[in-house]
Amino acid sequence: MKVEIFSDIACPFCYIGTRQFAAALDGLPDTGEIELTWRSFQLDPTAPRRSEGDFYDHLTRKFGISRDEARTMNDRVISMGHESDVEFDFESAFAVNTFDAHRMLQLAGQAGQAGQEAVLADDFFGAYFTGSSDLSNPAELVRLAVAAGVDPDRAAAVAAGDEFAEQVRTDQELAGILGITGVPAFVFDRATAVSGAQPVEVMREAIGRALEPAA
Repeated sequence: MKVEIFSDIACPFCYIGTRQFAAALDGLPDTGEIELTWRSFQLDPTAPRRSEGDFYDHLTRKFGISRDEARTMNDRVISMGHESDVEFDFESAFAVNTFDAHRMLQLAGQAGQAGQEAVLADDFFGAYFTGSSDLSNPAELVRLAVAAGVDPDRAAAVAAGDEFAEQVRTDQELAGILGITGVPAFVFDRATAVSGAQPVEVMREAIGRALEPAA
Protein backbone atom coordinates (compact mmCIF):
# COMPACT_ATOMS: atom_id res chain seq x y z
CA MET A 1 0.00 0.00 0.00
CA LYS A 2 1.22 3.47 -0.88
CA VAL A 3 0.56 6.32 1.53
CA GLU A 4 1.11 9.88 0.33
CA ILE A 5 1.46 12.47 3.08
CA PHE A 6 0.63 16.02 2.04
CA SER A 7 1.89 18.54 4.59
CA ASP A 8 3.54 21.90 5.10
CA ILE A 9 6.27 22.75 7.58
CA ALA A 10 4.30 25.89 8.48
CA CYS A 11 1.24 23.90 9.58
CA PRO A 12 1.08 23.03 13.31
CA PHE A 13 -1.61 20.44 12.67
CA CYS A 14 0.72 18.74 10.19
CA TYR A 15 3.34 18.51 12.92
CA ILE A 16 0.84 16.92 15.30
CA GLY A 17 -0.82 14.80 12.63
CA THR A 18 2.38 13.29 11.25
CA ARG A 19 3.52 12.43 14.79
CA GLN A 20 0.19 10.71 15.41
CA PHE A 21 0.40 8.90 12.08
CA ALA A 22 3.86 7.59 13.04
CA ALA A 23 2.50 6.43 16.40
CA ALA A 24 -0.36 4.68 14.61
CA LEU A 25 2.09 2.82 12.39
CA ASP A 26 4.08 1.68 15.44
CA GLY A 27 1.00 -0.12 16.72
CA LEU A 28 0.34 -2.11 13.56
CA PRO A 29 1.84 -5.37 12.25
CA ASP A 30 3.11 -5.78 8.69
CA THR A 31 3.96 -2.10 8.19
CA GLY A 32 6.62 -3.29 5.77
CA GLU A 33 3.83 -3.40 3.21
CA ILE A 34 3.45 0.38 3.46
CA GLU A 35 5.37 2.70 1.13
CA LEU A 36 5.43 6.28 2.42
CA THR A 37 5.81 9.28 0.12
CA TRP A 38 5.89 12.81 1.48
CA ARG A 39 4.26 15.39 -0.79
CA SER A 40 4.97 19.11 -0.77
CA PHE A 41 2.06 21.42 -0.01
CA GLN A 42 2.51 25.12 0.71
CA LEU A 43 -0.28 26.81 2.62
CA ASP A 44 0.99 30.19 1.37
CA PRO A 45 3.31 29.98 -1.64
CA THR A 46 3.38 33.80 -1.82
CA ALA A 47 4.70 34.25 1.74
CA PRO A 48 7.85 36.38 2.07
CA ARG A 49 11.14 34.62 2.58
CA ARG A 50 10.94 35.67 6.24
CA SER A 51 7.98 37.59 7.63
CA GLU A 52 8.54 40.80 9.55
CA GLY A 53 8.03 40.70 13.30
CA ASP A 54 7.29 37.71 15.47
CA PHE A 55 4.87 34.83 14.97
CA TYR A 56 1.98 36.78 16.50
CA ASP A 57 2.55 39.62 14.03
CA HIS A 58 2.35 37.01 11.27
CA LEU A 59 -0.94 35.60 12.58
CA THR A 60 -2.54 39.02 13.05
CA ARG A 61 -1.75 39.89 9.43
CA LYS A 62 -2.80 36.50 8.06
CA PHE A 63 -6.13 36.16 9.88
CA GLY A 64 -6.99 39.77 10.67
CA ILE A 65 -7.13 39.11 14.41
CA SER A 66 -5.65 40.75 17.49
CA ARG A 67 -2.52 39.53 19.25
CA ASP A 68 -4.65 38.38 22.16
CA GLU A 69 -6.84 36.37 19.79
CA ALA A 70 -3.70 34.90 18.20
CA ARG A 71 -2.41 33.87 21.63
CA THR A 72 -5.71 32.21 22.48
CA MET A 73 -5.65 30.34 19.18
CA ASN A 74 -2.09 29.19 19.81
CA ASP A 75 -2.89 28.10 23.36
CA ARG A 76 -5.32 25.56 21.89
CA VAL A 77 -2.63 24.31 19.51
CA ILE A 78 -0.12 24.01 22.37
CA SER A 79 -2.63 21.94 24.33
CA MET A 80 -3.15 19.62 21.35
CA GLY A 81 0.61 19.30 20.95
CA HIS A 82 1.13 18.18 24.52
CA GLU A 83 -1.07 15.15 23.86
CA SER A 84 1.30 14.06 21.07
CA ASP A 85 4.61 15.02 22.71
CA VAL A 86 4.92 17.99 20.35
CA GLU A 87 6.34 21.17 21.85
CA PHE A 88 5.55 24.59 20.44
CA ASP A 89 7.33 27.83 21.40
CA PHE A 90 5.33 30.54 19.67
CA GLU A 91 7.13 33.22 21.67
CA SER A 92 10.35 32.39 19.81
CA ALA A 93 8.92 31.18 16.48
CA PHE A 94 8.75 33.27 13.31
CA ALA A 95 7.19 32.66 9.90
CA VAL A 96 9.15 31.90 6.73
CA ASN A 97 8.37 30.76 3.21
CA THR A 98 8.70 26.96 3.20
CA PHE A 99 9.49 26.42 -0.49
CA ASP A 100 13.21 25.79 0.01
CA ALA A 101 12.52 23.50 2.97
CA HIS A 102 10.23 21.47 0.70
CA ARG A 103 12.99 21.25 -1.91
CA MET A 104 15.34 19.85 0.73
CA LEU A 105 12.69 17.33 1.78
CA GLN A 106 12.40 16.23 -1.83
CA LEU A 107 16.15 15.54 -1.80
CA ALA A 108 15.82 13.53 1.43
CA GLY A 109 13.02 11.52 -0.13
CA GLN A 110 15.23 10.54 -3.06
CA ALA A 111 18.31 9.76 -0.99
CA GLY A 112 17.40 6.09 -0.73
CA GLN A 113 17.47 5.79 3.05
CA ALA A 114 14.22 4.63 4.64
CA GLY A 115 12.67 7.17 6.93
CA GLN A 116 15.17 9.95 6.20
CA GLU A 117 12.50 12.29 4.84
CA ALA A 118 10.26 11.72 7.88
CA VAL A 119 13.15 12.48 10.23
CA LEU A 120 14.02 15.69 8.38
CA ALA A 121 10.38 16.78 8.21
CA ASP A 122 10.04 16.34 11.96
CA ASP A 123 13.24 18.34 12.50
CA PHE A 124 11.98 21.10 10.21
CA PHE A 125 8.67 21.23 12.09
CA GLY A 126 10.53 21.52 15.37
CA ALA A 127 12.77 24.28 14.04
CA TYR A 128 9.89 26.26 12.56
CA PHE A 129 7.65 26.15 15.61
CA THR A 130 10.34 26.85 18.20
CA GLY A 131 12.46 29.35 16.28
CA SER A 132 15.51 27.19 16.99
CA SER A 133 16.64 27.45 13.35
CA ASP A 134 15.93 29.94 10.58
CA LEU A 135 14.53 27.86 7.72
CA SER A 136 14.89 30.85 5.38
CA ASN A 137 18.66 30.50 5.77
CA PRO A 138 20.18 28.02 3.27
CA ALA A 139 22.99 27.19 5.69
CA GLU A 140 20.47 26.15 8.34
CA LEU A 141 18.59 23.97 5.85
CA VAL A 142 21.86 22.24 5.00
CA ARG A 143 22.81 21.80 8.66
CA LEU A 144 19.51 20.16 9.54
CA ALA A 145 19.51 18.01 6.40
CA VAL A 146 23.02 16.71 7.11
CA ALA A 147 22.06 16.00 10.73
CA ALA A 148 19.18 13.89 9.38
CA GLY A 149 21.59 11.88 7.23
CA VAL A 150 21.50 13.70 3.88
CA ASP A 151 24.77 13.83 1.97
CA PRO A 152 26.46 17.18 2.77
CA ASP A 153 27.52 17.94 -0.81
CA ARG A 154 24.07 17.20 -2.21
CA ALA A 155 22.38 19.25 0.51
CA ALA A 156 24.67 22.22 -0.18
CA ALA A 157 24.04 21.98 -3.92
CA VAL A 158 20.26 21.92 -3.47
CA ALA A 159 20.34 24.85 -1.04
CA ALA A 160 22.44 26.90 -3.46
CA GLY A 161 20.27 26.29 -6.53
CA ASP A 162 16.69 25.55 -7.53
CA GLU A 163 16.81 21.76 -7.81
CA PHE A 164 13.52 20.01 -6.97
CA ALA A 165 11.55 23.23 -7.48
CA GLU A 166 9.52 21.57 -10.21
CA GLN A 167 8.78 18.56 -8.00
CA VAL A 168 7.47 20.85 -5.25
CA ARG A 169 5.16 22.59 -7.71
CA THR A 170 4.04 19.28 -9.19
CA ASP A 171 3.07 17.99 -5.74
CA GLN A 172 1.06 21.15 -5.15
CA GLU A 173 -0.75 20.62 -8.45
CA LEU A 174 -1.35 16.96 -7.58
CA ALA A 175 -3.03 18.02 -4.35
CA GLY A 176 -5.46 20.11 -6.39
CA ILE A 177 -6.17 17.21 -8.74
CA LEU A 178 -6.91 14.97 -5.75
CA GLY A 179 -9.18 17.59 -4.22
CA ILE A 180 -6.90 18.34 -1.29
CA THR A 181 -7.39 21.89 -0.05
CA GLY A 182 -5.97 21.57 3.46
CA VAL A 183 -3.29 19.62 5.27
CA PRO A 184 -2.29 17.26 6.69
CA ALA A 185 -3.83 14.77 4.31
CA PHE A 186 -2.95 11.07 4.24
CA VAL A 187 -3.92 9.42 0.95
CA PHE A 188 -4.07 5.62 0.75
CA ASP A 189 -3.50 4.15 -2.73
CA ARG A 190 -5.34 7.15 -4.22
CA ALA A 191 -8.53 5.45 -3.01
CA THR A 192 -9.20 6.70 0.52
CA ALA A 193 -7.82 9.50 2.67
CA VAL A 194 -7.69 10.86 6.20
CA SER A 195 -7.49 14.60 6.73
CA GLY A 196 -6.40 16.60 9.75
CA ALA A 197 -4.56 15.80 12.97
CA GLN A 198 -6.66 12.79 13.85
CA PRO A 199 -6.19 10.78 17.09
CA VAL A 200 -3.83 7.82 16.92
CA GLU A 201 -6.63 5.24 17.10
CA VAL A 202 -8.50 6.90 14.22
CA MET A 203 -5.32 6.83 12.15
CA ARG A 204 -4.63 3.21 13.07
CA GLU A 205 -8.13 2.11 12.09
CA ALA A 206 -7.89 3.95 8.76
CA ILE A 207 -4.54 2.36 7.97
CA GLY A 208 -5.86 -1.07 8.95
CA ARG A 209 -8.90 -0.72 6.69
CA ALA A 210 -6.73 0.41 3.79
CA LEU A 211 -4.48 -2.62 4.25
CA GLU A 212 -7.38 -5.05 4.08
CA PRO A 213 -7.54 -6.97 0.80
CA ALA A 214 -10.35 -5.99 -1.53
CA ALA A 215 -13.43 -8.19 -1.25
